[in-house]
Amino acid sequence: MTQETEDINLPPETAEAGARAVLEGGVGASYYLLELGGTVAAQLMITLEWSDWRASNLWWIQSVYVQPEHRRRGLFKALYNHVRREAQAAGAAGLRLYADITNERAHAAYEGLGMQSHYKVYEDMFTTY
Repeated sequence: MTQETEDINLPPETAEAGARAVLEGGVGASYYLLELGGTVAAQLMITLEWSDWRASNLWWIQSVYVQPEHRRRGLFKALYNHVRREAQAAGAAGLRLYADITNERAHAAYEGLGMQSHYKVYEDMFTTY
């Protein structure tokens, strides 16, 4: 997934450890999966960011992926709408996500859902991936 979306060759053991930590709980993240025929066709992960300005959480959408054979069929839109309803019911201030600056297909999909870009994200990473 990272190779395709961000041109990062992530070691499999790192990806597996990261996913396992989410599934086992305790890292403040949750996966949302959309299955078709017993197979995961699309996914996203939610993490929370406390907003002191709003006195509520922002839900960050991360690790978005739709299997290539299922793209352009509205699967991400279905996941997004489900998560949006859950976030609203939980009293969240809103949804946020970041996309690689070169991923124009993702930008178009997010804008098509009514999302807007208001910020630049800066980072100071301590790993090479």
